[in-house]
Amino acid sequence: MDNLRLKISNIDRVGLVLDISRILAARKINIISMEVELNTIYMEFQALSLATKQSLYDELFSIPQITNVTEINLMPHQEHAEQLNAVLTSVSDGIVSIDLERRITQYNFAAEKIIRLPASDVLGHKFDDIFPADSPLITTLTRGIPYNNREIVLEKTKSHYLSSGRPIRDRNSRIIGAVTVIKDISAVRELVYTVTGQRQMTFDEILFTSLAMHKVIALAKSIACGESTVLIRGETGTGKELIARALHAASIRHNKIFVPLNCAAIPDALLESELFGYEDGAFTGAVKGGKHGLFEFASGGTIFLDEIGEIPSHLQAKLLRVLQEGKVRRIGSTREIPVNIRILAATNRNLEKMVASGSFREDLYYRLNVIPLFIPPLRERRDDIPLLAQTFIERCSARLHKDITAIDQNALNKLINYPWPGNIRELENVIERAANIVAGTTIYGEHIIFDQDYTLPPVANPIYNRTLDEIITEVEHDVLSRAVKKYTSSRQLGAALGLSHTAILKKLRKHKLLPEQKN
Repeated sequence: MDNLRLKISNIDRVGLVLDISRILAARKINIISMEVELNTIYMEFQALSLATKQSLYDELFSIPQITNVTEINLMPHQEHAEQLNAVLTSVSDGIVSIDLERRITQYNFAAEKIIRLPASDVLGHKFDDIFPADSPLITTLTRGIPYNNREIVLEKTKSHYLSSGRPIRDRNSRIIGAVTVIKDISAVRELVYTVTGQRQMTFDEILFTSLAMHKVIALAKSIACGESTVLIRGETGTGKELIARALHAASIRHNKIFVPLNCAAIPDALLESELFGYEDGAFTGAVKGGKHGLFEFASGGTIFLDEIGEIPSHLQAKLLRVLQEGKVRRIGSTREIPVNIRILAATNRNLEKMVASGSFREDLYYRLNVIPLFIPPLRERRDDIPLLAQTFIERCSARLHKDITAIDQNALNKLINYPWPGNIRELENVIERAANIVAGTTIYGEHIIFDQDYTLPPVANPIYNRTLDEIITEVEHDVLSRAVKKYTSSRQLGAALGLSHTAILKKLRKHKLLPEQKN
């Protein structure tokens, strides 16, 4: 039977507890635990028979200062412990607390999963026997200094987590222990990706009707579920990153992180630390505590290395080791960290020529080129232009709050016959340019303006007998003279040339090109 626990309400006086104890002693009832609050005494003893319990109540009520005796399920300290245990069990973060003797006093279920040690092997043991001796929690205990998000690797269990610590103080602000909240590093990565990650792109969202793209997408779908490295080749603006995102979305890693990195967008001096991370104090300006790189951040998911042909030669060997061994070594570290990632790479460079010239490692080339995927340029898939153009029109119309519903056949012919050196990205720009210019619901041929339309004819003898201001004025006058013939209002003209309405009016007045109807 469960123990008997009583809540004895009373009017406090000296000797009250003694009188109650005498009654219990006379009945040979042993007190297991007792707690005293103002006007309330809690007592726990072994279970009693119904008759003994009733006679005990009668005798307790014979004490004048006792106002009520009720049976309770738990003692206050037991109830508090149950509530604390429920809280510690429900949270997803690991919680570990220690006392002044560095003994581990709290160690919740989440901590068991992160640290990979059962509570029976941890509770009551010295903190230093389980965790690294240089753990920042010891400093928190001895000096009362809190800390946040310190990265810790527990070698014995291969657990990797972030730790934040706070001192535990009594009501007099004396330190009586310390507590740390730990987050598994993989959970942190997923949280970051959930907050900052872009919406996944699927194969169904890639627009095409051409046979060339049908073949590319069919091949991409067939290799998506694998783990092999894919090298996506194609000119700038063909949609290599969209293909990479679709490959990730169709893979077994679709619920994990997708990390894109443009290798050409980061200076060589920073690229190594971004990819591989660094240890505390590895170089001047390094973040205290070190930093994990994108390979570690992407572990479990996919990393997309765009412009892989721009990676400097001294990093090519380190990247090769990641591909061969699945391990990374931070700058300033001797420890290799295993990573489980799928690498997708892309380039518009001719890697074969780079290998022949010695600017790209041959062994890295073959490691990357396990599955080559070639994306055709837009000029080789002209059948896709009408579909792409209509889609871009709808997007621009919604974004610019216009009601553009159609594109004229003459305008469409101009798009189809253009060579598109900038591929799909250039097509989107041209459509957005037209959407800004058009005043009605249909885009016509005159609204289609290619980049080359803004290219000015060479100026003969530009440096002879004229100042730079005179040359600029002449060119500006020539551009405006031709432009006013194409646009029916100064607002349209300003939008086409990227100038405000006020600015274009000033220039038209300056060059005396402002007829009455342009106001």
